[in-house]
Order: sequence, then C-alpha cells, then structure tokens
Amino acid sequence: MKQIRIALAVLVAATTAPLLLPAPAAAAPLGTVKLSQSSGTVDATPIFGTATASKPCPSGYGSDALVRIGPPGGPYSNVAKPLMSGGYDRKAVTVRPNRSFATALAGAPTDGEWWVVVECFSQDLGQHADRFVTPVTVTGRTWKVGQPASGAADLDSPPPPRPAVPTAGATASPTGAPATTPAPTVAGTPGPTPLLASNDRTGSGSPLASVAWVAGVVAVLAVVGGIMLLTRRRRSG
Repeated sequence: MKQIRIALAVLVAATTAPLLLPAPAAAAPLGTVKLSQSSGTVDATPIFGTATASKPCPSGYGSDALVRIGPPGGPYSNVAKPLMSGGYDRKAVTVRPNRSFATALAGAPTDGEWWVVVECFSQDLGQHADRFVTPVTVTGRTWKVGQPASGAADLDSPPPPRPAVPTAGATASPTGAPATTPAPTVAGTPGPTPLLASNDRTGSGSPLASVAWVAGVVAVLAVVGGIMLLTRRRRSG
C-alpha cells in the first residue's frame, strides 16, 4: 500500500507541474511604424499622411494587414481600410489613412499614451501574435510621436486591454469605431472578409493554452478518482 501511495504522489506531481509553470513572457514587437509626420491634431483627417512598417511581416503572415490605433495592449481601431492584396511578408506594409484619430475611436482620445500598430495575418494561421508598434502621446487636442515622460507602457509586455466603452453610434460609424471586429464596414464598400473578421486579436491568451489547462485539470481529477477507488478497495479488503 505504501508503494502505491508513493507512485500516486509522483503521478500527481507530474500531472500538476505544468499547471504551476509561469506563463511565457510576451514577445517584443515585430518592429516600428514610421509615420509621415511627428505630430498632429486628434480631429485632423487623415490622422497622418502615411504609415509604413519598419520591415515586411513575418514569413507566412502576409495575406492581409491592418493599421490601427488604440491604448497600449488594445483594443485597437482601424485608421485605414483593411489591406487584402497579399504579399505583405515580402514588402513592408504602407497605408494612407482615411479617418482622424477621433473618428477612429468614435470620440476624442484621452490624454496619455496610445499605440499605432500594424497587424499581420496568415491565410492559414490567422493573426500573428505580435505587432509593429509606435507609441504616440496625446495632450489635449494634439498628439506627438513618442511615449510620455512618465508612466510609459512597456512595449515588450503591454498592459491588458482596456474595456471597450460603448459609444453612441459606434457600431454604425461609416469610418470605423473601436468595435471588436478589425475591419468595420464602409458605406458603399464590401465588409470585412471572413479571414480578418475571424482572426481579430487583442492580446488575449491562445486557445491552445486554454485547452492545455483543461486537459491538465481533467488529468488531476482522474488521479484523484483513482486514489479514492484504491482507498475504497483497500478498506473493503
């Protein structure tokens, strides 16, 4: 009986060890986003002339791309129409925005740090886990490239997404609001493709990680059940 208990203890330790491991650290941004100007106003249309990623998207993640803006860690809102021509893993993403900072958010941004990001998508793998990032700081009605003097967010490990605050008319905005879909419908043009709509990411945990946790919990429950069964048999014997 003692040997059985030792074996079960080892099995429990081996099963629960993966559940106690710390989550992997967030990876660094893919690069930066070069803006055509270093400052502007939140209500100027477009927000800036052009935005260009510092290099192409990672290999295999060049079927689609989005250029967006939002608080560190998200959620992010489109500043231009989705890019769906492909080949963005061979050439750097470049886009001309078609809306202002305030229009993209369906309201004036608050003072503080915001991120201009480029997101890369794969036809088969979905959205890449990382983004190209360039921080900007908002003060009143103006913004400028760079992080604030104090309270700057960590580019390598951004804070969790802020909860989206519903805004009147946000879902019906013809130029895109901070909705959960990355490609808001534009009047007179087709809506987001199923690929982009189904692969919108805001830094949440990977589904595979959730499956691993569930599998671990099931394994622990199975071990506990085995211990109880052996204990009952021992007593009945």
